[in-house]
Amino acid sequence: MSAEHPSKEAWETHYTRSKSKLSYPDENLVRMLSKIQPMSPSPKALDFGSGSGRHCVLLKDFGYEVSACDYSENSVHSIKESYPWAKVSLLQSPPYPFSDEEFDLIVSWGVLHYNSPDLAKSILNEKHRILKKDGYLAASVRAVGDTHLKAEQGKIGASDLKGGATWFYSQNDIQDLLSNFSSFEMGYTERTPLGKLEERICHWIFLARK
Repeated sequence: MSAEHPSKEAWETHYTRSKSKLSYPDENLVRMLSKIQPMSPSPKALDFGSGSGRHCVLLKDFGYEVSACDYSENSVHSIKESYPWAKVSLLQSPPYPFSDEEFDLIVSWGVLHYNSPDLAKSILNEKHRILKKDGYLAASVRAVGDTHLKAEQGKIGASDLKGGATWFYSQNDIQDLLSNFSSFEMGYTERTPLGKLEERICHWIFLARK
């Protein structure tokens, strides 16, 4: 989600494909949200890097006032059409046009690893700024060991996002990224695509509290 990101064209193309318009939330995120209780009577959530917007309905169902943002114009247009009740923004590089401590929850599912490590750190600092005290960041990032994206030297080789940029993270990398948060829990997921047992889709998932 940055003007500096070299794969913007890949993402714009990605969100013109019908198979990219996912409708169902990630089950790991559903489990995370079931663990937390919003502190305010009218909680606000931001779906950061919202893509197809598949988590907007989930956040609404959990009682949040939903905002969504992405750096893909096609993504933003699609979300406005599908979920007119969400507040949708087109964003580029930090700083972002949100107030300090504006959100009770930020969802960042499969976003940070498409930005350089330095930019990912800047984005995470912004998320920390716009989270309320005791607010939560629910996120996933690609883990070292992933082969599904067919990445070489920071470039994606997989056909859906060919030419896009990506970086994979170790457990220590995640712990360093989250050093500003008061607490966090981590998990790890690994799966294979159907019919492709030789491939690995690897993610860290984490729930961090400000």
